[in-house]
Amino acid sequence: MPLSNLSERLFGLLSRRTSSGTFLPEVDGIRFFAILAVMFEHAGIDLAVARGQGYQVGWSQGHGLLLRLIGEGWFGVELFFVLSGFIVSLPFALHRFQGAPAPAISRYFLRRLTRIEPPYIMALTAMYLKPWSFRHFLPDYAAGLIYSHMLIFGAANPLAIFTWSLEVEVSFYLVAPWLTRIYRFRNKRLRWLLQLAMIAAVAWLAQFGPPMPRFKSTFAQMMNYFLAGILFADLYASGLIRRSARFIWDIVAIAASALLAILISRPAASFFWLDPILILLIFTGIFGGRFLNRLFRLRALTAIGGMCYTLYLWHGLILMSLPYRLKELFFALSYTRGILLYCLLIVPAMIAICVPIYLLTEKPFMNGPGSRLLESRLRALGRIWKSPAEQTAEISG
Repeated sequence: MPLSNLSERLFGLLSRRTSSGTFLPEVDGIRFFAILAVMFEHAGIDLAVARGQGYQVGWSQGHGLLLRLIGEGWFGVELFFVLSGFIVSLPFALHRFQGAPAPAISRYFLRRLTRIEPPYIMALTAMYLKPWSFRHFLPDYAAGLIYSHMLIFGAANPLAIFTWSLEVEVSFYLVAPWLTRIYRFRNKRLRWLLQLAMIAAVAWLAQFGPPMPRFKSTFAQMMNYFLAGILFADLYASGLIRRSARFIWDIVAIAASALLAILISRPAASFFWLDPILILLIFTGIFGGRFLNRLFRLRALTAIGGMCYTLYLWHGLILMSLPYRLKELFFALSYTRGILLYCLLIVPAMIAICVPIYLLTEKPFMNGPGSRLLESRLRALGRIWKSPAEQTAEISG
């Protein structure tokens, strides 16, 4: 079989199924770079810890631009937050501004439940079983199951530190239908200015407001990124953001990316509130640019980007499971070269390992047999709890 046909079949197998039937390849292209940044950072940290040397100080002094960029890979999570705001809000924006059918709230929550819960529970359970310290980690596991570890314990889940961001995401899902009521403002310029003001105000409070340890790394602190996604959905549905193939938007996105790189390397800077605005400019450039749009629509990138949830859930466990002797092979190299080579080898390996995991644990719940089975069971359970009068009214209606 020709290599091109083989790759096409593989990409077709990996391609996501969206509940709306609308597929925006640029979104998965952005997801590819976002998850790549996160995986590179965590792989680098993994080797740094194995060598007995931390990365916070070492990566910021004298180790070169590449290593410093890897150390700032957490900004990929910010990209995910803005993307979530955009994707979740888009059906509400299309209804308001283009006359699309109104999203049913019950269907919205059912879809979130059947889409994200099964892969998450399977991954969290695997992480819980890994240490063989069931009694010790049981409270962490239980809090993780209800996405409340950060709120209950005031710290990230030791079973999977990176799941703090999923707790933030779920909090947004719960309030998104009400946040999108901002779309009811008919004056579009006033509506956009109001949203920009809300983004800046929330970001300012998160950075300069009174310290609230329990709310650190929770939705209350990260809401500005989701608000930016809600604004992006507004602009997209209103027709301001489109595929225009204009080179000027490539320049805008590259310039915004450069400025964002400077800001994220200085987390204490007073311009922290600009981060989500710069991400909006980057996304606009990706949609409207000539070369960036082609890049972010590449089939290989969108196929891997569509796996981002599985990659995010499982890459930590894979890193934990790597034998120490494998990491020792990189100790003979210099600190910088060792980490760079380790990342370049381990990250593609993790992606390959996650392909079957994705096909088994996530894709069946993308409007596949798994999600359909869960939906039917949940709907049946809902009917059980309804009174006979409610059931009769539902049938007659």
